[in-house]
Amino acid sequence: MSPQLRLCAHAAEPAARAKENQEGFRTEETTMKMTFMKGLAVGAVYLASMVAAPAQDVRLYGASATLDAYHGFLFLGNPLGFYEKEGVSVDFGTAAGSAATLQLLASGQVDMGYIGMDVLILAKRTNPDLPVTAVYLHDRENIYEIIVPADSGINSVADLDGKNIGVANLASGAIPNLKGMLTDAGLNPNTSVGLIPVGNGAQAAAALRAGRVDALALFRAQHALIETLGFEFTYFTREAPSAIIAANTRFLENNRDKVVSVLRGIALGSTFAQANPEEAVREFWKLYGMPQGLTEEEAMARSTHVLTGTAQLWKDHRDDSVRWGEMDESHWRIMQDFLIEQRLLDEAVPMEGLFTTDLLDDVNEVDISPALELAESRR
Repeated sequence: MSPQLRLCAHAAEPAARAKENQEGFRTEETTMKMTFMKGLAVGAVYLASMVAAPAQDVRLYGASATLDAYHGFLFLGNPLGFYEKEGVSVDFGTAAGSAATLQLLASGQVDMGYIGMDVLILAKRTNPDLPVTAVYLHDRENIYEIIVPADSGINSVADLDGKNIGVANLASGAIPNLKGMLTDAGLNPNTSVGLIPVGNGAQAAAALRAGRVDALALFRAQHALIETLGFEFTYFTREAPSAIIAANTRFLENNRDKVVSVLRGIALGSTFAQANPEEAVREFWKLYGMPQGLTEEEAMARSTHVLTGTAQLWKDHRDDSVRWGEMDESHWRIMQDFLIEQRLLDEAVPMEGLFTTDLLDDVNEVDISPALELAESRR
């Protein structure tokens, strides 16, 4: 495997990783209350698994225990040459959740990473001098939501009164969002519904099909995956941004141009994945193998559905009214107000040092036409 594309979190063969993805993505969600020390422990485990490789300009990490095609905005820049086009060499890897990736960022063992806004806010509340700065808003919509079967007769969140809702586990990062939505609908989040641990993927689908739960509150990629198992869903969501690209602050200060180049590569990867999801899936298969137990047609249908569903959270490359990575204080205020409302944060974190928009003018000089032309040429 190319050192630029080594997946430091996994030593298994690509087919085994793909089988794990197909069986429900098995993504470890990080609860908003995960302590920073837990992130340190997890990060250390993943760092210890790294193999020797030539040094790259930038070490970029995702925040998921497993990879899938919908992470193409991060990894496509290597096989498709987008990072090279922007003059930067990227070593891509992943750790098990935002807290682990944040710890690697803070310690300088990783230069840039994709993490939840909430995790950065909570860490900054504990350690205001944490050397991590958000530089790019990627998931512009909420990854957490509630879904119900379209024929369930449940037409609003308020209709969930007295129902059972499936969650991945009782420490799931989706639960604060779920409780906020229930509260907004006039329900008591502690007594109006039952929370039932159902896992992810096929396991969660089985619980829904068997009637053990009336709704699911996982996250967008999981919901899209379960939809491919024969369901049609109604979605309920709370408007809020959710995930960012952050940089180690010292690395940013000393390597501004490299950070800009990586962010342009991410914009190009996002564009390609949106414009030709099938080819984004094929690039993923080349790197990590195709899911086992499915025909190529079945695997493609499933993976593209998950990718396109997840990409709805990103900036649409056709929408010139929104700039790549665009964010301001209002985005962070929405998240901070929510964390305070859910009693996960006692007071707002100062905006200074939390994020910067100083790179975005340069990032948005990116020319996405090569990504669009490449996507079109592969149809």
